[in-house]
Amino acid sequence: MRSWIVALWLLAVLTTANAAQATERRVALVVGNGAYKHLAALSNPPVDVRAMAGFLKILGFEVIEGTNLSRDAMTEKLVEFGKIVKDADLAVFYYSGRDVAVGGAGYLLPIDADIKSEMDVKLGAAIDVALTLDQTMSPAKIKLIFLDTARINPLATGNLSPADRIADTSGRFEPDTLIATADTAGHVVQDDEKGAHSPFTRALIANIASPGVEIEQAMTRVRAQVVQETSELQLPTERSYLLGSVYLAPVVAGSSGK
Repeated sequence: MRSWIVALWLLAVLTTANAAQATERRVALVVGNGAYKHLAALSNPPVDVRAMAGFLKILGFEVIEGTNLSRDAMTEKLVEFGKIVKDADLAVFYYSGRDVAVGGAGYLLPIDADIKSEMDVKLGAAIDVALTLDQTMSPAKIKLIFLDTARINPLATGNLSPADRIADTSGRFEPDTLIATADTAGHVVQDDEKGAHSPFTRALIANIASPGVEIEQAMTRVRAQVVQETSELQLPTERSYLLGSVYLAPVVAGSSGK
């Protein structure tokens, strides 16, 4: 019985995604970094990124995918993404991996990042979240950003204040932007030690494309699922600057959206 339910759900997603694709242009950049050279490796990001890329393709997105990227490779992917974002109705950026915060700004860490001090970050070993996304995603009408980060910060044992121990993604973002993170500042996200999906990514895939469910409502479901799965150890959070309702899968006949 469960297999039939899953099959019907996938059919609904495919049907509504095809309808959405016919009326709007969707693009995405999906990056997962786990094979760090100078930091402890993470098992989930490579698994998460493959699943998220495939999921977004089903939803009608043109996807640029990158796994275990160096600083130069991440830059190349971002430049490529910036080119396809032009004239996009909906752009998604998804990142799974390590991050760090310096001076209130959040940075994503490529696999070759050798972070021993704040100066290493400032001199270009990491990717500035707000600045980079502003440069690449601005042309899109609607921008959705999902950061499965907030893992152990390599500078947390240094002289940083508690507020700086997890990347702060509260930088300035344009209207019609939603940015969601795997946990609140100051906490460490829970990874699946067996190499399966992280709780946050698993919840995203399970909820954000429910037919007829608006993205902010979907994120409430994501938060509830992660809180339950992690026994309240992890609390996803988001900041929404959206000016209207956004659906990754539109309302279908007989769907209440509840």
